[in-house]
Amino acid sequence: MIATVGFSLSQETSSNDGPIRILIGDGQALMRHGIRAILDLSGGFEVVAEAGNVNEVTQHFANGQVDVALVEMDLPGGGVFEVLKHRTRLKSAVKVLVAGTRAAEPQLLPLLAASACGMILKEGAAATVVGGLRDVHHTSFFVAPDISRKVIDRWHRTPARPGSWSQPSVAQLSNREREMLTCIGAGMANREIASHLSISVKTVEAHKAHIATKLGLRGAVDLVRFATREQWGVGPSPLASPSSVL
Repeated sequence: MIATVGFSLSQETSSNDGPIRILIGDGQALMRHGIRAILDLSGGFEVVAEAGNVNEVTQHFANGQVDVALVEMDLPGGGVFEVLKHRTRLKSAVKVLVAGTRAAEPQLLPLLAASACGMILKEGAAATVVGGLRDVHHTSFFVAPDISRKVIDRWHRTPARPGSWSQPSVAQLSNREREMLTCIGAGMANREIASHLSISVKTVEAHKAHIATKLGLRGAVDLVRFATREQWGVGPSPLASPSSVL
């Protein structure tokens, strides 16, 4: 269970737009109630729903009432990967933060590739839950400090890390689309991309829309966030052969 010893929270709101709307997905009612109590004490959050299985979680993805879902790794009904699959299919804007145990740490990178926004540990402190949910709401990414060192070490050892062409979510892209994703991740504007690739701005916009569709994203804004979060644009060009325009 999430540790609360020595824990104190200041009352603060998350933004000028009101509290962060939270969905808690966990198979244990005691865990759900405990997290709700932590968030109520913190302030700046509104727990709009609790769910005990995958089906109950995904029912809330299309109603526009949830900002962030905190979902346990082994949620009854298929686990968090099943939740993420539904999120992608529905093109939901709900951000998913995973609550796992230390045994789940090896799954962090596959979770990120499947569109999760990060992970906290159930063995961690209550302050990590609060900070993690706020970070995910504002930046779409959070990894608990007590596992981040291990993640970074593994990141350097595995070919399937964020920013890798072997990610399942980007393996379907053409060479030209991959090259464009690298440009987006490097922070290049449409005109800069057009000049770099010797194509028109309209063609850049069309490619962005096509890439977003392939990756299950909602549009150009989400595509930029994805490219930035997954660290595209870092390192040398991945193209092994001349790119071809679709």
